[in-house]
Amino acid sequence: MNSDPLLFNTTKYVEGYLHNLLSWSELADLINIRPLMTDKRVHLLGLGKRFEWINSTWTSDPNCFPPSLIRSLLDEIVIYFTDMSRATKNINDIARVIEEQYNKQVDAHIYVCRDPKIEHPFGAHYDFSDNVIIQCEGMTNFKVWKEDKNAVKGLTGSGINIKINMTTEPILDVNMKPGDAIWIPRHFPHLATSLTPRLSVSFPLSYNSDVSKSGEDRNWITL
Repeated sequence: MNSDPLLFNTTKYVEGYLHNLLSWSELADLINIRPLMTDKRVHLLGLGKRFEWINSTWTSDPNCFPPSLIRSLLDEIVIYFTDMSRATKNINDIARVIEEQYNKQVDAHIYVCRDPKIEHPFGAHYDFSDNVIIQCEGMTNFKVWKEDKNAVKGLTGSGINIKINMTTEPILDVNMKPGDAIWIPRHFPHLATSLTPRLSVSFPLSYNSDVSKSGEDRNWITL
């Protein structure tokens, strides 16, 4: 892993940045922890129906997805998991590195697409945070376009930043392999296309935060 500070005023692609960040088996371990799979952390993209299930007597939070349900949906839709920056020691460690580089608070979003034929519900879009994205399993094509200041003028966060019809050539077009990383500044349109079953972790940086004033506890406890 290269931990040298990198300027974040344009997109950047680094091959072999960090290997073995997260595996399919480690993701399965997380999904199996039912109390971790809350409806605020698990995001089912493009799914319009609701689900009901019966919780056990001992359930403290009834709004947690059963592991079997998540497993079945992984073959049907794109799912991403938020508030995962302490999900594993490896993810926590790289979140710490990014926080120290940029002095910004960092989260980790785990993206999963098990079927490459599924169209990403966001399409070409831009985010309101800078992002460092690391490919963990499979291959993903990433296209990135330069920021269009007219397109982002007066943004309200109401969803107008998705499914953009890009008519210009991207400034970056790469096939990311496990271990590769890409830096995407906020407001830079980008499109992720899964070429194989894909697992990746995105590290969004809160641009108006200061990690020195408040931030996640990055100490990793051992007993």
